[in-house]
Amino acid sequence: MTSEENVEIVRRVYEGWARGDFSEGEVFDPDIEFDMVDWPEGRSARSLDEMRRAWQSVLTAWEDFRSEPQEFIAGGDVVVVLNRISGRGKGSGLEVSADTASVWRLDGGKVVGLALYWDVNKALEVTGLER
Repeated sequence: MTSEENVEIVRRVYEGWARGDFSEGEVFDPDIEFDMVDWPEGRSARSLDEMRRAWQSVLTAWEDFRSEPQEFIAGGDVVVVLNRISGRGKGSGLEVSADTASVWRLDGGKVVGLALYWDVNKALEVTGLER
């Protein structure tokens, strides 16, 4: 697949998520590697079911959590998405917003790896891609 096709796959997933539609599961490899690399509540998973559980565990601490893609940067089988996240802590009521990055690795149209970075520069450095 081309870099542009990979971006379209990732963009479609984000568009579904924005509508509350999480049915794009077929684009994820069942053995996906998922890492919340430098997030405060960092998690890792090594399957689609484990990835879902890890995300659900993290999201339970938040009200109105949103991740809005700002920019898609492609390079071969990697797509870096620069995100603006926001939410309110359930317990604290504290409003949080930050610029983060997600690194999507694709193989044959399937997402085989997804790594979330709080540090945008670190994500770009790891992938060798630039803004």
